[in-house]
Amino acid sequence: MRFFGAATFLFVSSGLAQAGSGKLPENFLKLGEEDRVAALAPIFQPSPFESAVLDSPEQQKIIAGTDVPPERLHGYIRVNPPKGTCIKIERLTQESDPAAVRPPIKVCKPEDVPFRLGEMDEFSELTWIVRVNRMDQGTRVSWRLPYRIAFVVPYAAKLPAEPVPIYIRSCEASISAEMGRRVFVNTFSGERWFIRFPSKDYAMDSGADFNLDTGNAPLVKNGFGFRVARRRSKVLEEREARKNPNKKPVKKVEAKPAKKAAKATPTPTPEPSKGPFQPTDYGWKISRFNSFYMNASNFMPDGAVTPGMKGDCRYTFETSGVEYPEGGLIECHGPDRFSYVYLPLNCLRDKNFRAERVEPPKKEEPTPVPVATPKPH
Repeated sequence: MRFFGAATFLFVSSGLAQAGSGKLPENFLKLGEEDRVAALAPIFQPSPFESAVLDSPEQQKIIAGTDVPPERLHGYIRVNPPKGTCIKIERLTQESDPAAVRPPIKVCKPEDVPFRLGEMDEFSELTWIVRVNRMDQGTRVSWRLPYRIAFVVPYAAKLPAEPVPIYIRSCEASISAEMGRRVFVNTFSGERWFIRFPSKDYAMDSGADFNLDTGNAPLVKNGFGFRVARRRSKVLEEREARKNPNKKPVKKVEAKPAKKAAKATPTPTPEPSKGPFQPTDYGWKISRFNSFYMNASNFMPDGAVTPGMKGDCRYTFETSGVEYPEGGLIECHGPDRFSYVYLPLNCLRDKNFRAERVEPPKKEEPTPVPVATPKPH
């Protein structure tokens, strides 16, 4: 149960009463998605055009003290449906536990509907499917949360492995003459990661990305397929099967093999690097265009790392698209404690954090192995 201050409670109650007294447009189901979201916005507090946050820090500490995983930390969305109207809300989840899939909830009167941190997707959005009647196919209503999700592959994981989500509470960037550029990342599990940036931003060269030999599996470049290829896809398939029990599954028809052609030369498989990370398992998600390079020893999850590691990191200050409109990203292959790290850094928004952009230092060519001169016959 949550408590509000007197002034806050009066303000929220009066605002919700005014929002709940209205009605949805008669042609609501014929409107476009953006117009339907705008019509539903007054029903929710905070509005879908505002940021939603978790419950009070004090409540989070109480929950964390009971050994509850970070994805179970919760917040609330106040829902005040129009008078005489019941709305149905389906809460999507990103958690791997099947028990995390909660049944739809029906709201007919003002009510605080809870959400969990584990329902936030990799784009830091909380999404509900809202239906106003049985004929409604549903409207996707989303809230932006101020938290982020990192994806990591532990050092001891057997590759290839699915990245594990790590929930990020906050990010802090600092610059000083003595310590240089530093970033601190605070996770919901209580860890504090430290990232040291070089004195200059070494721009990646503009050549083509390295082509990976992934066999028959296509390389996914637009993310990990976290929302599509994860457990939720199975949940949706089961839900569709319950709705249409007589529907036969569509069988995939395999294409007939083509006639034998000239024998093609197979693509050579890249040699695996030294260390836990194998380049044939993951490609770079951050493109080399508009990105910068540094050694993986700059990523220090425990505060100290032996310099000169074999791994590499790429980072950006700005990202294109609506996924991460604020801040940058860092991606490391083979850093300390992990085989792979993909971490949003919304604290890189300050342009003063950027340094002089220079070309990366040339790597020394390996010394050729001497070959013995063959003796004459």
